Amino acid sequence: MRIGIVGLPNVGKSSLFNLLTKAGAAVETYPFTTIDANHGMAVLADPTLDRLGRMLSPQKLTLAQIEVIDIAGLIKDAHKGEGLGNRFLGHIRDVDLVLHVIRGFADKNIPHVFDTVDPCRDREIVLSELALADLEIVERRLAEKRKKPQARDEVNLLERYRLLISKAAFSLNGSYTDDEVLCLKSCGLLIPRPRIDVLNLPDRCSSVELRGAYRLSVELEEGLEGFDPGEREELRRGITVDSRGVNGLAEEARRVLGLIRFYTIKGSEVRAWLITEGSTVHEAAAKIHTDIAEGFIKAEVVGVSDLIEAGSWREASASGKLKVEGKDYIVQDQDVLLVKFR
Repeated sequence: MRIGIVGLPNVGKSSLFNLLTKAGAAVETYPFTTIDANHGMAVLADPTLDRLGRMLSPQKLTLAQIEVIDIAGLIKDAHKGEGLGNRFLGHIRDVDLVLHVIRGFADKNIPHVFDTVDPCRDREIVLSELALADLEIVERRLAEKRKKPQARDEVNLLERYRLLISKAAFSLNGSYTDDEVLCLKSCGLLIPRPRIDVLNLPDRCSSVELRGAYRLSVELEEGLEGFDPGEREELRRGITVDSRGVNGLAEEARRVLGLIRFYTIKGSEVRAWLITEGSTVHEAAAKIHTDIAEGFIKAEVVGVSDLIEAGSWREASASGKLKVEGKDYIVQDQDVLLVKFR
């Protein structure tokens, strides 16, 4: 799974990327500091893994990660290639979730492409560019598919979608089945991708609002090093942003992507993994290593809470909390797996 960070220039995209990934990407106060997309891995904080660590005292705790891409800033008429538009739009087609960073702060040292702070306007500009790029793709694809009688279902779907976005609707609003959404994404369309709007606010109280957006202050988050978790939450609440901060944003991304965690205990390492909800234990085994999936025999499974209550793998087995499952078992959130393989 990949997350792409998008938005207008100078809204805090690269700074957010650095907070999520600790990658140290260049951050400047002029547009298009990011030309080639930056790639990094966001580590997901996990209190459950910490609890397992305290119980088992392994030499190594490994948190789950999601790939994050910091994409060049977009400007009006990007769908026509203005600015770095073509590169910007191409990178979005490679991601599964869009984090749309929207400026909610005024700073004379960081120029705004429109001089004034207006999150609603800025959100609409970016989404309009994505929709216009989609319209171009839809028109080309319809011209091709209408010649093929066997493509009637796809033609009907594309015509419905064209009508939707021509009305400046920037969300599918549950009007499409999962298979239809998958088909639209496979065509390279942008609006059907799930999106989280991130309103980037100053490090002080602000009256700026944006309906449905995750409220975050990148500036505040950058200054929280050295504060304990309770102090961080209190400081965030003091300026009316989400008390979970950047870790909460990563968790929201995981939730929107439909990912769950499972855990493995091997030797001196306890590790968290991410997998799509509804996946089988055989697919989880492949996530760990292809050899494990190919030689799969069975999986021993216990829920984290049951394992912690029992105090050890052996006690969980003795108390009947541990189950033995075949390859078709559907992995549950917070499962701990021990896969047996040839």
